[in-house]
Amino acid sequence: MKVVVIGGVAAGMSAASKLKRLNQAVDIVVFEKGADLSYGACGMPYYLSDMIKDDEALIAKHAKDFQAEGINVFLHHEVTKVNPGKKTVQVYDSKNSETFDEPYDKLIIGTGAHAIQLPIDGRDLKNIHVLNSLADARKLKPKLDDYESIAVIGAGFIGVEVAEQLIEMGKKVIVIERETQVMPQFDEDIAEIALHALEDAGISVALGETVKAYHGTDTVEAVETDHDTYAIDAVIEAIGVKPSTEFIKDTGIEMLKNGAIITNHKMETSIPDIYAAGDCASYYHRLTHKQVYVPLGTHANKAGRVIAEQIAGNHQTFHGVIGSTVIKILDLEMAKTGLTIKEAKREKLDLGYVDVKARNQAGYYPGAETITMRITYDKKTCKLMGAQMIGKKGVSSRINIMATAIMQGLTAEEFSNLDFAYAPPFSPVWDPLQIATNQIKCK
Repeated sequence: MKVVVIGGVAAGMSAASKLKRLNQAVDIVVFEKGADLSYGACGMPYYLSDMIKDDEALIAKHAKDFQAEGINVFLHHEVTKVNPGKKTVQVYDSKNSETFDEPYDKLIIGTGAHAIQLPIDGRDLKNIHVLNSLADARKLKPKLDDYESIAVIGAGFIGVEVAEQLIEMGKKVIVIERETQVMPQFDEDIAEIALHALEDAGISVALGETVKAYHGTDTVEAVETDHDTYAIDAVIEAIGVKPSTEFIKDTGIEMLKNGAIITNHKMETSIPDIYAAGDCASYYHRLTHKQVYVPLGTHANKAGRVIAEQIAGNHQTFHGVIGSTVIKILDLEMAKTGLTIKEAKREKLDLGYVDVKARNQAGYYPGAETITMRITYDKKTCKLMGAQMIGKKGVSSRINIMATAIMQGLTAEEFSNLDFAYAPPFSPVWDPLQIATNQIKCK
């Protein structure tokens, strides 16, 4: 059996490596259009600031490592077309400027996503960057020494992480966000705390402003919005990503409106023998029961393993996502899982919520910090449906507890009666999460 993998970062290499371990006899060929394999893209903001000094630290394995395992890897090879009828892919070898067809028995699409860039006047000026690949990071990092004032477009995860690193490098930073809050994935009340932290650190934040144009002669010198114009030396766009699936648009593979490949619990596409995973694919949301686009490395690696199990003849499946995320913002931890009130309204779900502030440890024990929480729940069943938290300590660990409870369908009462460990350095007698769920009352 011959398996062709398109894309060599998270999902693709997770699938290839697992499949080779399950069945040494499988012939696996990987085509990657870039120069890098299997790297941790989430670490790139910290590489920019030299917190991570060497880009090698972000790379899990090189091509030679996969070759040694019996996986045939071809870098600088871009798949430009898929022919499901003939079960072939068309490949362009950019180093040799050659095109050829490669047959497959099973095909895995793990092409990821590319950065969305603003289609505005001035977008071709120099010193306008994105941070979507390791190649982007390598290009941007040496240039930062030449920039004093930088505009970050977008106040989501990547934009905020990059802004934090830039301000700690001594740069003058302005973050411009089209929405009326930072971290639009959260409810505004929670995001307000993050906003104050950014501003206290010296980051200027312009909310509710849409970028209209970039200005300059050769290099970008100013950002014009619908409210103001800001003089800067460089721009880093972080406004989101789009699935890299343009090359399969004529195959009949079903996709969401944004181009994400629709998959089932086996990570199969709508065409037999073609699988997809990672930032190019959609996933089943366990709370809304819809296909959603949630591009995260955690999902990519899990889904890649499931594809390998399926091809090997096993019955492992991917059970879906609930949107668990966490971010460091200066000295704060900020996290969410499940549904926010904003998301619930968009999905026309009638959820209740409680807002609670509690200490992460016993108040009398030195170093106690406040955690601000919003817990959402189903008003009829009292099942937990979501959690948002922000605080200096104890958030990143507790969000995983909430994610587990939500995925297991626990009610507020059941959660309040869980047997949590207690000691003053780690928690009050009533854990902050249980203080919150104790406030939930259902009819």
